[in-house]
Parts: sequence; C-alpha cells; structure tokens
Amino acid sequence: MKVVFNCTAYKFHREYCDDIAEEISNRGNEVIFAEGDLNQGNYEADFCIQPDQIHKRLGARIGIWINHAMPVIPQNRFYYEDKFKNSLKRNSDYIFTFSEAWKQWHEMYGLPTYSVGMPKLDKYFNNIDGGNILYAPTHHLKPGVYSKEGINLDKLKKYGNIIFRGHPAFNPHQETSMESLRKAAIVISDYSSMGLEAIILNIPTILVGHKIWRSVRADHISAKAEEAAIRVYNQFWLEKAIEIYLDNPKHLEEERLKYSKLLCEYQGIASKKFVDTLEEILIMYPSHYNQPLEKF
Repeated sequence: MKVVFNCTAYKFHREYCDDIAEEISNRGNEVIFAEGDLNQGNYEADFCIQPDQIHKRLGARIGIWINHAMPVIPQNRFYYEDKFKNSLKRNSDYIFTFSEAWKQWHEMYGLPTYSVGMPKLDKYFNNIDGGNILYAPTHHLKPGVYSKEGINLDKLKKYGNIIFRGHPAFNPHQETSMESLRKAAIVISDYSSMGLEAIILNIPTILVGHKIWRSVRADHISAKAEEAAIRVYNQFWLEKAIEIYLDNPKHLEEERLKYSKLLCEYQGIASKKFVDTLEEILIMYPSHYNQPLEKF
C-alpha cells in the first residue's frame, strides 16, 4: 500500500497525519508527505489522505477526507454550503470521521463514511501533565466567534501561567496543539475545535461565547457537548469559571467523560482503526485498481 498525505494548504495539517503515517509505515507500507506546493503532481498512490476539503488527490486512486477540525455548528455554516460540498465530493471518495455521531451528520455529503476516531489524540488519553491555563481561540477572520478582543489575558495571570495559542494558520508555534493541550490544567477557547478536543481529553474547559449566539440552541453534537464545559460571555464570568475549576478540577467531569465518547471513538487506537479501514477498502473495492489514475 502506498499513501500520500496532502498537507499543501497549511503546514499544521501534518499534525493530523503523523500518527496515521507512523502506523502505515510500521506495517511496511510506503508513506509520502506532500507539503508546500499546492500544484504538486501525480504520486500514483493507492490513497491520498486529505485534511482539507480543497486538497486534491494528487494522482492517488482513492481520496480520503479526514477534516483537520471538529466542526462547530452553527458558527461554521460553510460546511453546509454548496461550494464546500462540491469541493469535497470532487476531491474525495470517502470520509473518515471521529464517531458515529459525526458519521450521521456527514451523511449529507453522500459519500461512504467510516468512524475511526481521531488519531492525533491517541497518545494523550490519560496523559495530560496540566499545570497551565491554555487559551486557544479560533482565528480572527471569523467575526462573531473570535474571542480574543474581549479577553484581557494579563488579568488571568493571577491564576497561573497562561499559554496563548492563536490559530496556527496565522500564528507560528514552536509546539503542536497537542503538546499545548498536554500542558493544560484548564483550556479556554471559543468556537474552536480545540475546546472539543479538550473535553475529549477530560481537561476542564471554558468556552467564551459571543452575545449574538446567546439565544441560539443548536441540535448538533458540538453544541450538545457544551454541557461538558462552562460557557461565559465576559471577563468577569471567565474569571469566575477559572476559580470554579481551580477550586474543584472534577467539576463537570462526568459530563466530559460522557461527551468524550460521543465526540471521539476508538480512543487510543484510532491510528490502528484508521489503517485497518484503509486495508479493508482495498480488499472490498479492488476495482479501484482497474481505474485510470486521475491527474490534477
């Protein structure tokens, strides 16, 4: 089996692929990373793993979309737009997603979908060092969801060491998002999937909301999972939420454990499940080998 990972849009997408690539290599298969050049050519691989819907399959016979983020709905409405759907279906043959709940939501795209968990989290379950407060907002190009403008981080320093992790598409970081999460005793986010990942890893989580969403009640797994976090709308209540967790780190743990399983299955073994599923596809659909390679 030969697998190419298309990480040409952003370097940080590789973080979502490294554990999968390691499992593929450990089984004696060939791995290639395409990075930097959006117009890279034909790799004649069996699979192209694509963390972004705009990623092309680079000549591979089968395209697999994994998504580099857990969708936060309704704030990220673009997932429902025809432009997104058309791009996804043009470049991918299958969707590999995080759980059965996500699999049901992805049915709207009309592609075969498998629940495989989130491989990048595998090594971090029950392996959080803590000790810091991590603030990880979404990016500034999303008005109405970006929380940094309403937060005074200097005022939070009285509660401990603050790690600021801006969106990696616009903020260079020396460490991966997972390395930052490992150091967190409390995670503060807004409508970023980092908040959902923190819940999955059973890290006390605070979500800073925007007033325009206060009355919105969405029937989506990302919105339901907010039961496992404290949602606040200003600096005063943000500080109160920090104090709650500092006084009782077990606060909302039962809810975190519940939604951890709903948001992400195959915990600790997602990379194995992912590659097992690739192998099953090759066995179940050998006709792919008889199709001409597509060039992009």
